Amino acid sequence: MENTKFDITSTAIEKGIDLIAGFIEKLAGSSLEEAGLLLSDKIRTRRLRNQIKIFSDAKRIAEENNLSIKHINLKTLIPLLEFSSLEEDETLQKKWSNLIVKFSDANQHYESSIFPFILNQLSASEAIELDRIQLKKGIRSTSFRISEIQISNLKRLGLIDRIINEGFMFSEEENSPVYYSVTEIGIQFINCCSSIK
Repeated sequence: MENTKFDITSTAIEKGIDLIAGFIEKLAGSSLEEAGLLLSDKIRTRRLRNQIKIFSDAKRIAEENNLSIKHINLKTLIPLLEFSSLEEDETLQKKWSNLIVKFSDANQHYESSIFPFILNQLSASEAIELDRIQLKKGIRSTSFRISEIQISNLKRLGLIDRIINEGFMFSEEENSPVYYSVTEIGIQFINCCSSIK
């Protein structure tokens, strides 16, 4: 069997770009380079706007609660800065602000750098459902208000897990009730992303 090799030389790449450049210029209404710069500037502006909103809110919360602010280690600070700038949903922006406050509060001892990565992977509906599961101290699998994919995401992130609840025996049978509750890391995550009480 003969090995087929793809030509990925710079000449081949340049030819590929030349083939689509005219089409993209028609779509963008300007040169390819200008379109790229404009898009890049718009994205940077949106990300900066998100960061300003989230960190301004965190600053306000810290000031209202007279918190002493401490340095956040770079392993946690960089993901906080990077991922929060991508968030445009208001519900999740509030969670980012709370997370920043909890990590920066000198009286708190949050050291897990995993929380920014977890929050970055949640949709607003998943975060709301996670809070609801915690509030109810567990729910039946048929009571979820989110899709199977979203439930799988909460499980994948280690935020929820199956439990034995209210006398129901855990069973793998199709019709048997399965309950889920928030895991220990899920409880800590919720607390870290919640308002100061």
